[in-house]
Amino acid sequence: MHTAHRLLAVALTGAGALGLTGCLSAEAFPGQQGSRVLNDSATALRGASTFTMSGTTSSQGQVNLSVSETGECKGTIEARGGGTIDVVRTRNHTFLRGDEAHILALTKDMPEEQASRARKEMSGRWTRTENSDLSMKGLTLLCDRDGLLKEIYGIQGAEKGALTKTDGQEAVTINTTEGVFLVATKGEPFLLKMTTGGPNPIDLAFTGINQPVQVDAPADKDVYDADANG
Repeated sequence: MHTAHRLLAVALTGAGALGLTGCLSAEAFPGQQGSRVLNDSATALRGASTFTMSGTTSSQGQVNLSVSETGECKGTIEARGGGTIDVVRTRNHTFLRGDEAHILALTKDMPEEQASRARKEMSGRWTRTENSDLSMKGLTLLCDRDGLLKEIYGIQGAEKGALTKTDGQEAVTINTTEGVFLVATKGEPFLLKMTTGGPNPIDLAFTGINQPVQVDAPADKDVYDADANG
């Protein structure tokens, strides 16, 4: 039985809309074009040691992941079929653990005896998958800061807009044909929020920048081996 492997079917694209208000009382980044500000914000965030991304995704629901500079990450994602999945991604492996609601959703169409056994075996335990596995592609794109942010450099027609605040920080709005971006105006010009449209829309906020993130692999005794369990 490979029931646990169904936990790996995770689509990680995002959606959402961002309402912005504010009045531009002074020019942010004077003399700099919107495209320069946007590119610099992506570079600054890529250079941060860590950050946490959170938001709503189009097919997945809520995402909350803390990412290190080496591509390790941990947090939670909302499963398509129901429930929530805990995520731990080390340099070589991805560990996923579904909550009770997710496990119930995975096993609801099984014969009762089989479902009961699977729920018992999977409850509170992690699955382990190589990061190179194709089923991990979506999660890899989120945990890899370069993969997530590099597309920003190709965005054309960026224009500076109103000043606003997000998570208590002052930011300038950058309006583009791809969507809306918020860039910090104090300290380093970190990208603080991005909301894009199109076929794979994204609505993500970036917080906890340069805050410590410790990613530890689960103990072997807490890992569910689907192959060994039939």
